[in-house]
Amino acid sequence: MKLEDILTVKIGRNLSRGNEKNDLTLVAYSYEDLINDLDGTFLDAKARYCIVNSKHKNCYLSIPGEVVFSFVSSKAGIVSDVNQGKIINQNFAKLIIEHDGLDSSYLCYVLNESYSMKKQMAISMQGSTLPKLTPAILKALEIKLPTLEKQRTIGKAYFFLRKKQALAKQQAKLEEQLYLEMLRKLDH
Repeated sequence: MKLEDILTVKIGRNLSRGNEKNDLTLVAYSYEDLINDLDGTFLDAKARYCIVNSKHKNCYLSIPGEVVFSFVSSKAGIVSDVNQGKIINQNFAKLIIEHDGLDSSYLCYVLNESYSMKKQMAISMQGSTLPKLTPAILKALEIKLPTLEKQRTIGKAYFFLRKKQALAKQQAKLEEQLYLEMLRKLDH
């Protein structure tokens, strides 16, 4: 089944056309925000799942629980409470799930880690001088859907792994700082 059969791809706003005065006060959702959301911030937050009305004035604003996809890095994540209300720019898209049989965490896992999906993306972007996934390519990607229970298990385990990896990196960084500080004190 193609992604376009089970979700809507809502491309972010072109911020270079900032003709509204409100745009100056808005903070853009960034690649760093996506990575932080992907590394488990979402697990700590109690996400509020909201229905996005495409005609709503703020449909470009991030809402906790939404799946966002970066066209630049070809990574997907789930918006956390920390990143609520940031404007989604044209380098991102909201992936609005229209199918009851698709779990958002599983969708992130498949888009980020699935060998089959990576292969489809690589083939679709061949010949490009600047390989970048387009909305049309994204919509045409094929996905296999296991049972919803299996999807939830895989999705939850994937985000748990991402969080565990992020915590291990953070611990290594703190240990390095501690050791370097101890060496500086010994050196004086």
